[in-house]
Amino acid sequence: MNHLANHQRILLGLIRDTYTPRPHDDAYFHHVAASADLQEARGNIFLWRVYVLERTCVLTVELLRQRGELDTTLRSFMRTCNLSPFREYQPLAFLEALADHGDALLVSVSQFELALLKVRAGAPGTYRVAWTVDPHGVLHCLAQRLPFLACIDGCRYVTTVAGALPHGFTVELVEAPGDDTMHGPGAGSGVSAPAETIEESY
Repeated sequence: MNHLANHQRILLGLIRDTYTPRPHDDAYFHHVAASADLQEARGNIFLWRVYVLERTCVLTVELLRQRGELDTTLRSFMRTCNLSPFREYQPLAFLEALADHGDALLVSVSQFELALLKVRAGAPGTYRVAWTVDPHGVLHCLAQRLPFLACIDGCRYVTTVAGALPHGFTVELVEAPGDDTMHGPGAGSGVSAPAETIEESY
């Protein structure tokens, strides 16, 4: 491997905290790994990522913060993803990375927010996101940065996000306990209040 490319790869690994200098590595890398400057650089990069995501992924960041999982989730993302230096792509990559998360609510919130960002940026088409809890209260509380208790009531909901829709999205109850039929949007679905609240958050 090219010496310069290897040098850059190790430095990038040190900054991302994915590389530990080996005994045979150059003394320079051991010095960098033990330096206070490296810790400060990592901290500054992390704070910049938080700054960007707080202003673009409002709902997802608030959910992670309320659960005390923002630091660990973001640090894991930074270690494993090769992020674009352009900040407009960073929230999209972060939300896409959460699509396979084991927490169903976090997946619903993040993929709903990803769809909103795409539609607001002019993406065509319609995006549908499944929920195992009623999105109304969840979205309202996250947008207002209020604590909430997500109760699984056996119902299933779908949010549909598209540029042509009022407020950009609708909420549908598609399945209720003991009901084998599929439902379309209810009488307004109670969507107006949280939708307006979410609009104010962006």
